[in-house]
Amino acid sequence: MWGSAASAQQAAPAAAAQADTEPQEDVEIVVTGSFIRGTREDAAVPIDVFTADDLNKQGVTSPLEFIKQLPSVGASLGDTNQFSTAAQGFQGNGSLNLRGLGPTRTLVLFNGRRTVLAPGDGFADTNLIPIFALANIEVLKDGAAATYGSDAIAGVANFVTRKDFNGAVVQGDFDAIKGSRGNWTLSALVGHTFGKVNVMIGGGWQHRSTLPSFSRDFSRTPYAVNPSAWSASSTPGVFAATYLVNGAPSTTTVLDGGNTACPAVGGVNDLSGLGSGLPICRFSFLPWNNIIEEEDRYQAYAQIDAELSDRTKFHAEFTYAQTDTTVGQSPSFPPIQGPGGSGSTSRFTVSPNNPGVPAFLAQNGLAASTAERPLAAITAVLWRPFGWLGNPSEPVRGAGLGFAENKSYRLSAGFNHEFSDSFRAELFGTWWRSERNAASRDMVGTRLQNALNGLGGPNCNVAANTPGQNGCQWFNPFINAGQPVSIQGRTNPNYVRGAENSPALIDFIQPYSGTRQIEEQLVVDAIFSGETSWDLGGGPIAYAFGFQYRRNEWSSNPLLPISNVNLNPCFREGDRSCVGTPQEGVGPFIFLGVTRPESVRQNVKAVFAEVKVPITDKLEFTGAARYEDYGGSVGSTFNPKGAMRWNPTDWLVLRGSVGTTFRGPLANQVVANQITSLAGIQAAANAFRSVDIFGNPNDLGPETAFTYNVGAVITTSGFTVSADYWSFDVDGRITTTPGQAIASAVVPGTNGLGLANCSSPLASLITFQGGCVQGVTNGNAISRVRTDWVNGPNLKTSGIDLSIDYKTDLGPGKLNVGAQASITLDYTFAAFSVRGVQVLPGYQAKGFTNYFRDPLTVSPLRATGWINYGLPRFNARYQVRYVGGVDDERCVGLANCAVTNFGPTNFGAVVKSFTQHDINFQYDIPMGGVTTQLQFGIDNFTNANPPASRLELSYDPFIGNPLGRVFRFGARVQF
Repeated sequence: MWGSAASAQQAAPAAAAQADTEPQEDVEIVVTGSFIRGTREDAAVPIDVFTADDLNKQGVTSPLEFIKQLPSVGASLGDTNQFSTAAQGFQGNGSLNLRGLGPTRTLVLFNGRRTVLAPGDGFADTNLIPIFALANIEVLKDGAAATYGSDAIAGVANFVTRKDFNGAVVQGDFDAIKGSRGNWTLSALVGHTFGKVNVMIGGGWQHRSTLPSFSRDFSRTPYAVNPSAWSASSTPGVFAATYLVNGAPSTTTVLDGGNTACPAVGGVNDLSGLGSGLPICRFSFLPWNNIIEEEDRYQAYAQIDAELSDRTKFHAEFTYAQTDTTVGQSPSFPPIQGPGGSGSTSRFTVSPNNPGVPAFLAQNGLAASTAERPLAAITAVLWRPFGWLGNPSEPVRGAGLGFAENKSYRLSAGFNHEFSDSFRAELFGTWWRSERNAASRDMVGTRLQNALNGLGGPNCNVAANTPGQNGCQWFNPFINAGQPVSIQGRTNPNYVRGAENSPALIDFIQPYSGTRQIEEQLVVDAIFSGETSWDLGGGPIAYAFGFQYRRNEWSSNPLLPISNVNLNPCFREGDRSCVGTPQEGVGPFIFLGVTRPESVRQNVKAVFAEVKVPITDKLEFTGAARYEDYGGSVGSTFNPKGAMRWNPTDWLVLRGSVGTTFRGPLANQVVANQITSLAGIQAAANAFRSVDIFGNPNDLGPETAFTYNVGAVITTSGFTVSADYWSFDVDGRITTTPGQAIASAVVPGTNGLGLANCSSPLASLITFQGGCVQGVTNGNAISRVRTDWVNGPNLKTSGIDLSIDYKTDLGPGKLNVGAQASITLDYTFAAFSVRGVQVLPGYQAKGFTNYFRDPLTVSPLRATGWINYGLPRFNARYQVRYVGGVDDERCVGLANCAVTNFGPTNFGAVVKSFTQHDINFQYDIPMGGVTTQLQFGIDNFTNANPPASRLELSYDPFIGNPLGRVFRFGARVQF
């Protein structure tokens, strides 16, 4: 917490600072982590408190911006993450990942109670939180399952709204970003007290404009430098033309358009690609992908507080949020299967009568079909339906567009009643519903094959077999089919006017593949607390106890019947002959998977108790315990926790805590379902393949963790210095079996030419083109990899948090200088075995990118420092954020990280550290009863580029900032 506090004991000065600039209600500090009234703000556990004024001075306009600046937070979703398997399907979501343990291990509360989760994914979507209504954010960086239950392994973040607010605040901001139309925010909040009832209502809108990845030079890396974003499947593709010569077949294989067509439209000729001698045109999908997706977010919030009597209070709150995201993707995905089976090569054939064939033959020096030498067949050996030409159905950029629509509703209401001065209770009910529709466009194999034969389109009677007639349409797969539609502005010299594909035909062949997920949760909390008459010398012993009931309902359904695995389980649309075979569930799309309708309910019951024993006025003990029962195959868990606080002098506080925490499996992880993600598989030369993730309804249990924290806080002469050592040992970690490692265990090497060990116990987890044939099948034949939810190997992580904060009067104003840092000392994983085969040895994740293994990037040091100077009407702030560099674990021990046919490359072997410098200014203009605050800021004013990394976008989104220098203009009017 930068500029006001390093631990919770400084929240009161922070609130006072806010009062200097904003004549509004006092900020109430609710100490997260305890249900006992009167818990010290400098409690025995490490808590950071951030006020609304802190966020305003930093220029923070969204929870995600705030989260990404926390040194204690690891890799967080929210921006350019669609190429990461861990991030797919989360477009528009923002997560909070304390200690890098994963967002599902951080519990997010809203006004002290559970809040909306991304449906089926187990983490809170912080983008749905109405930041305009907040008074403060409290971050507990310690395991808290004994108090709050499941999900609080790494800690808790509590977003707390204003109370007793009277007046109105209107805020607007604009971020100017090079290459984008900018980001906008607008919000309004109104509050008024009617007798003993306070009502607060507000609304907000945020718009993020598209920022194409191609607009950043650092993402335009050549294939020979960074091959990560370059595919062997392209248009122009590799085709085989087979003629009948004296009745015998004669085949010639060509790169469509020869050696000139590929570079003309943006590709790279690779004349010996895949080690097979095929003349490949390398294709990059980056011109159609984005750093920032087009996004609109709408939020509404209403809150009522009523004093029903001197001892009874009522509180209710309602939140609505909606996020609409358009996702730019490759014009089309490459085929990894077709109507004839799995495989990325020779899955489709083109009728010799296709209208695009004559130009194809002429442009490739092939003879025309004649009676003496007829053209018998054309095979698409290595190809994707839309490559460098772009997708003509999206005329602006030619992208294949996906979308994500998130909606949530949350209602929480309850009563607080004081039975006496020493005994009180609260009863609250919280209900929320989260909805997500998300989809991407993909080709249906049978529809595509039919169209290549002139039998395409929704009005075609395929059985009548009238190619190109009676409503039947042709699909032209060749480079002559159009001019490129992309951000590059290229021209196709092979284009033949009139050879274009119909947008209507494309819409039919390439429908959306997606799901509609809904999750609802009902939480009932009953909490009793009070103080006893027992006093050991430091004050009365206090206690709290209660129970909680949670009912979770989750459902997932395909958006369209074509994506329903019950209707289309096999390679061919409508075919069910594969049911009961290993091919069941492959679905009819050429790349994406299908989904099975599922619905599941989970009931959780918990009882808990807490006691605070002030042994002396300087020494205090707190203990807590919780029993939580999931029932069924998951079972129950019991978790205790103890904490000590010792204040030997006025300027020193020593603190420590120890306990166990837990996390139960999600409802969708214990059902017999599967979802499909995408990953660049090393064993397949890093080509993207489907990774199917299966639920585990039989033996997936809770994971547990042993945690402890030891720290000290020194406060003297305006200085506050704190240091904490923290440790987390996670046992029975809920995770998926590592698909990347499974593939590498069956197929050695990284160039796609390694031969598969078909006798491996893991071979059945991989779908190969043509099956697995010992001594023949290699990594390029991998189509799909199966993974499963399991209780995996243990992990241990530990580190040190440091903080310094100094405040003093300087001239007519107030100076605040400070810094926070989180140092990761250890992040160790035990070995991972699947079916008795060790697929991953134990490893140290600290200081590595961990792109192909958990837990993504772990920087050894994250730090933030600031200098803030405030006058009565003016505030100036300088802030610097540092993220330490890491090594790419894929390069350890290798002379060359990657080898292309153009030579070796070590691009991104070391991902260097990143430092960002920001400045922000606020100036208040009082006008009668209205105060207008003008705001100006520059994020990353040195315009630092993110360090290079061998990922698709050539940078690590969990270390560097790809936006460059961002100018922020804002205004705030308070009545």
